[in-house]
Amino acid sequence: MSSSNITIKDVAKKAGVSIATVSRFLNNPGSLKENNRKKVEKAVEGLDYKPLLYARRLAGGRINTFGLIIPGYEGIFYSYFALEILRGVAASLDREGTDLHLHISWDKDNFNSSLVEGVIFADVIENDQQLKRLLKEKTPLVVINKKIENEDVSYVAINNFKGGYDATEFLINHGHKKIAHFAGDLRVQCAQERLDGARAAMEKNGLKLLPEYTKITNFSRKETRENMEVLFASSNMPTAIFCCSDEVASEVLSFAEEKDIAVPESLSIIGFDDNPRLSYGSLMLTTVRQPLIEMSSVAVRILKDTIDKKMPPQRVILDTELIIRDTVTFLKYS
Repeated sequence: MSSSNITIKDVAKKAGVSIATVSRFLNNPGSLKENNRKKVEKAVEGLDYKPLLYARRLAGGRINTFGLIIPGYEGIFYSYFALEILRGVAASLDREGTDLHLHISWDKDNFNSSLVEGVIFADVIENDQQLKRLLKEKTPLVVINKKIENEDVSYVAINNFKGGYDATEFLINHGHKKIAHFAGDLRVQCAQERLDGARAAMEKNGLKLLPEYTKITNFSRKETRENMEVLFASSNMPTAIFCCSDEVASEVLSFAEEKDIAVPESLSIIGFDDNPRLSYGSLMLTTVRQPLIEMSSVAVRILKDTIDKKMPPQRVILDTELIIRDTVTFLKYS
C-alpha cells in the first residue's frame, strides 16, 4: 500500500489502539501514556504515515507552520525590502522551531489557509480581498509595513512620515532649498507617508516641494533613470534629492557618475532603507534606516501570541534612524 493511501484508521489498527488515540498522538503526543505513545510511534514509522496538514488543522491540531504572503511586483526577487523581510521572518521562525510557507501574491486570491496556523502579510498592496477573506476565515494574522485602521487586525509598521521628515529637514539644515523627492508607488502606504513627511519638513521651513521636483519612480530603477533625464534636462535643477529607497538612490548615483555630476558637491542624495551594499566604498550613501529585521521578528512574536495566548490585536510603530555618511554636504550658495 502506498504511504499516500495510509489513513489514521490503518495506523490505529496496526497499533492496536483507537482512532481517537492516534488523533491525540498527532496533535499532542505528550498527552498519551508512554505505552500507547510507543505503539503509535512504531505504527506510524512502520507504515510511513504522513498525515495531511489540513486534516490535522480540522482536528484542532497544530501545524507548526506560518505563512508569509508577499505581494508580487516587478523586481521582487531583487528587492532589498522583500529579501530582508523574508530573511527576518525565516530567522525568527527558525529560532521558534516553526516552518515557513512562502506565498507570493500575483493579483490572485489563491492562498490556502488550511496549510498554516497563521499568516504574516508583508504589506497589503491590491490584495485587500485576500486579507478580508482570511479574517473571515478567522485565520490568525499580522500585517507588516502597513497600518490597517479599518480592520481589527495586528500590524507592525515603520514611522515612514518621520523618516521622510528627518531626511528632508537634514537637507534643509545643510542649506538646500531646491529639493526633489523621488517617490515610490503612491498606492503603497509607506511611499505616500515618506512623501508627506518630506512636504511637511519643507512647509515647516517656509519652503514648498515643487510639483516639477516631485517624481514618481514606483521604486523602479528604469523609471528613476527616466525621471533623472527629464529633471536634469531642465534649466532649474535641484541641489538635492531625497529618494524613496536605496535602490532608487543607487540609480541616481549611477546617473550622476555617468553625467559627471559631482556628489555631494553639486548634488546631495539621501536614500531610504540602509542597504549594506551602499554602506561601503569610496562614496557611502546617507540614508534612512528602517528596522526591517526587527519588524519581521516583532510580527512573528505577535502572531505567536495571537495563536498561543489568544492575545487581542496589537499595533506597533517602529522608528527610523537617519544614517549620515558621504552623500550630503553643506550648500555653499543657498
